[in-house]
Amino acid sequence: MYLVKKEVLVRREYYLDLLDKNTNSFKKGNGKNIALLGARKSGKTSIVKDHLKNAKDVVPVYIDLEKISLNPENFSIEFIGNVIFHFLKKPLKEYKKFLVLENLLKFEEELKSKNAFSVVKAVENELLKIKPSQKLLVESAFKFAEIWGEDNNKKFLIVLDNFENLLDLNNFSQIKDVLSIINFEATNVSYIATSSAIKQILALKKFECYEIKNLEKDEAAELIEGITGKSDKNINDGIISLSHGHPFVAISISKRFNEVKDVKKAFLIELLQKNNQIYNYCNDSLSYYYNRARGQTLLKIILKTIANEELRLSEIAKRIYRSAPVTKSIIERLMEVDVIYKKDNKFYFSDNVLRLWLKLTSHGYEFDEIPDDKILDEAAKEL
Repeated sequence: MYLVKKEVLVRREYYLDLLDKNTNSFKKGNGKNIALLGARKSGKTSIVKDHLKNAKDVVPVYIDLEKISLNPENFSIEFIGNVIFHFLKKPLKEYKKFLVLENLLKFEEELKSKNAFSVVKAVENELLKIKPSQKLLVESAFKFAEIWGEDNNKKFLIVLDNFENLLDLNNFSQIKDVLSIINFEATNVSYIATSSAIKQILALKKFECYEIKNLEKDEAAELIEGITGKSDKNINDGIISLSHGHPFVAISISKRFNEVKDVKKAFLIELLQKNNQIYNYCNDSLSYYYNRARGQTLLKIILKTIANEELRLSEIAKRIYRSAPVTKSIIERLMEVDVIYKKDNKFYFSDNVLRLWLKLTSHGYEFDEIPDDKILDEAAKEL
């Protein structure tokens, strides 16, 4: 189930089947816009890419909103460029050409649609103005595939990976609500969004949302055994316990286990040695949450406090020397971006691996090279 071209990856058949059925309905005029939500590195991108690769009788378009420009001017060019690039099935080495307006204007004949090309020209004309209409530019970007599809009798299946980034366009005064610009009812364009901003996307109510959970125990065991080559309950249980079924973490521990033959040491080396996979995952995740929640200094202090001990609001406020109302406001921002949650009046990390990483690194357990067994044994006592 998991081995493809000798690379271990998580294939979540339920979600692939769901997307397949929805795309088939879309081709018949009844599809819905789907959002796959889940923790970072939970396999969302691999699922949608696998679906696009196998989708038939549609034009598959993949756009990573972490990599596309998110000012209206460049966004309009790059969004349209991505649609044209995927439609024409050009090789990756030519992708950069499709991010430049001058090059897009050369594809009039290949588009085979005067109306679609007129959208590209409209973007060019708008950008020549001293004060271009940012709203018109974004509208043009999203209308392009719709108009092109109508003229060529094509259906576009557009994946918007890391969808929460699109909402950055709301910071521009002429836009304010980018979702109101998108025609989610178009008959020849269907959207699949992915995001780790679970609460934020659910609140938008623009998609039929499905949350990707961590692996079930038997699913995780199959994944682990595919890497370690062993059917050993103790090994499986140890890796599952430390990874909590998170596929990326389970894969990283399993690969390291093949070298060190000890589950806890494998986990700690991946977690605490700089530039290893789990270390980078945690470091990147924390930056992601800080950027989304805004105001890093107190956020860091609160997260470090909760990483070391689950506490009540009043106890956290006391530890950080702030009033309860100020502390409550910051904690609410952290809850909004899904990094912590509240249970029985105490606050907990949503990602226990991230909690352990923050706890241990704040205690000095962070290494450039693999530490000796004595230090790893010390760190293991914190697990």
